[in-house]
Amino acid sequence: MSLHCNPLIYLNMGGEMLYVLQQRLKAQKINSRKTSTVIDDITAALVDPKIISAIFTDSPISSLSWIRSTLEKIALCSIMRLDQDSMNKLFDLMMMMVKFQLSIATGPREVILLTLNHVDALRNMISRNGVHEKITAVHELIIKKYGKLTCNEIWEARNECLDLLSDINVRVSILMKLGLQNEDTSFNINARNYNEKFDLMSKELGSIELLQIPQNLRVGSLQLLGERVTFLGRNIYTMNYSFVTIKPQKEKLPPSNRNKMFIKDKGTKAELGMLAAQLGTEDTSSTRTFSLDLFDDIDVKTEDQGNKTSDTKEDDDQHEINDMIKINDEYKNKLENICADFLTEDGIENKVNLLQLLDENSQ
Repeated sequence: MSLHCNPLIYLNMGGEMLYVLQQRLKAQKINSRKTSTVIDDITAALVDPKIISAIFTDSPISSLSWIRSTLEKIALCSIMRLDQDSMNKLFDLMMMMVKFQLSIATGPREVILLTLNHVDALRNMISRNGVHEKITAVHELIIKKYGKLTCNEIWEARNECLDLLSDINVRVSILMKLGLQNEDTSFNINARNYNEKFDLMSKELGSIELLQIPQNLRVGSLQLLGERVTFLGRNIYTMNYSFVTIKPQKEKLPPSNRNKMFIKDKGTKAELGMLAAQLGTEDTSSTRTFSLDLFDDIDVKTEDQGNKTSDTKEDDDQHEINDMIKINDEYKNKLENICADFLTEDGIENKVNLLQLLDENSQ
């Protein structure tokens, strides 16, 4: 049993959450002040020192329900509000993207590099003073924690993370469009510019600590502002995937047409289409709460829904809609109290001695 899984799950899922929210806020043309406030609030909460301290403590892997509860509270500690249906779909997408990245990682070094890609993105997203130092501290914690682990230990942590996500099976349209996922939700491992070949070199490298890997076998930089090389962990919704070996693509379409193409994908619906928000009335204030409601009829599940008669299906659909409205009303009534349970009296700007935390991890 590995005691080093939680940072991998937490940071990578948190990074994916911010990727999706950032993309949807931009696509829905939320004004820049509100967008900046949402991203800053969530990023600051994600790297809150008290949470990071708990996450980096050696311990067995946490349950998905605990991880979700923590990230859900973080997501709601901003001026943005998500209903329960929206939150469910958001987490399905987050978990599946992390599952994809860990599944096709070619070795333990790439596992750490893809995590650093997410941390790098946090640094690039944030505009609030004082948070960059916390993100830098998170980077140092990753290197100090995983740098002294052997390749086998990191790979074991990766495998346990995949075990945790084994029951999450969702079609992700953007992965399918890129030829990286199949209709049955399995992943394609295509030739790409990063390959550790750990499957072939595990006997040679397995017992070597990450930072002690021979220089000629190192791919990608672990430095603070280094080039990670691997595309895993980068923002799939904005980055250029032209260097990924995939099926031949048709002429590049403008963003609006690409979104339409996603919705037309046979056998699945685009999760970004799924996340097309029906936003509340927008005002110019960057502090007024607004709702991001992601209601739609898009099915992201892979299991067969079974055969029903038309009348029965209509009745069931109406009951489901009524139940969903009731659930979401109850859920929204709880939102205002969630942050109070999460934040301390000092809010997300509370101070913890990160240097002490770094020292503890270096011993």
